[in-house]
Amino acid sequence: MKYGYLALLLIVIFAVNSNASAVYWATSVSVSTNSNQWSIFRQNSNLSFDLSSTVEGNISAIDISPVQSRSRILHPYQSYYAEVGNNDVHFRQRTSSLQGSYRSSDMITMQSVVYPDEINIKVDKPSGSDVFTIEYGTERWPVFIKSNRSLVYSGQGINDRDFEGNNGDYVGANFLYNRELSKEQKTVMWLKKMNATAKAVDNSSISAQFMPTKYLGYGLESNSTGIADLSYQFRDTDYDSKHQNYPPASMRWERYYGAFNLTRKINMKTAFDRSGNTDEEANAWLPCCFDGGKDMTPSEKEDFAADPESVFDCTCYKEIMPK
Repeated sequence: MKYGYLALLLIVIFAVNSNASAVYWATSVSVSTNSNQWSIFRQNSNLSFDLSSTVEGNISAIDISPVQSRSRILHPYQSYYAEVGNNDVHFRQRTSSLQGSYRSSDMITMQSVVYPDEINIKVDKPSGSDVFTIEYGTERWPVFIKSNRSLVYSGQGINDRDFEGNNGDYVGANFLYNRELSKEQKTVMWLKKMNATAKAVDNSSISAQFMPTKYLGYGLESNSTGIADLSYQFRDTDYDSKHQNYPPASMRWERYYGAFNLTRKINMKTAFDRSGNTDEEANAWLPCCFDGGKDMTPSEKEDFAADPESVFDCTCYKEIMPK
């Protein structure tokens, strides 16, 4: 009988910061004969966050001269930046503009929660097989983010960028060098749980699947007069060991020069449940979460891939933070 050796290296790290209720875990799987490897890092915390703001005015020069005879002008400029996220559910917004009229309103809500005792790892190698299967039990660390932003600008020039990402899926919009820009944007993202499976062939190769149950919904109405770059990616679940990444299952990039009215409605969702899972508590807070569904016309509802009220109606939303 020929005996081999275990070519599989499995490293698992858990850490808990009790003061901030922050938790992360990481694991790495590799085989010994080449550079084939797969790893994952997850981080979350118990967090509840709400922000709302309204800004309206004129961006104009200011004379800050200490005396009348020595003129010193502060050139007009406006800047806005926001970033929030947890457990690879995140979004960024950035705006900068020159002299002109500016009006904006923003609303951001995020909630996340961790259940650190629910992470478990199972390693299996059937007798006579050279395949190691590593299953990562349900990571139920839910995250919920919604944002609603309106913007109206007229002046010498404005750049406005937004990016929304949810565990490999993303949507982005960049409006550059616009003298006139107006936009209404709504985003909702949630992560319910994460499933992952890695397979390592003894002394040879690695394959893996990353299968979170998640949703990204994005709506945009805009009038632009400069450059508009629009993009999205819907990520595949199968790991590319050669390039050590997850290739896109679908992606698109668009660029517009000139004056355009642009509308986007994007829904991206994946759902994976292990057999025997009856986790009603994890399901209780999904989905949500805008009241914007009632403002849609019948034709807009028909064009929307999902049921608009199931996405935008906050009446179904429940607290995910533990009591």
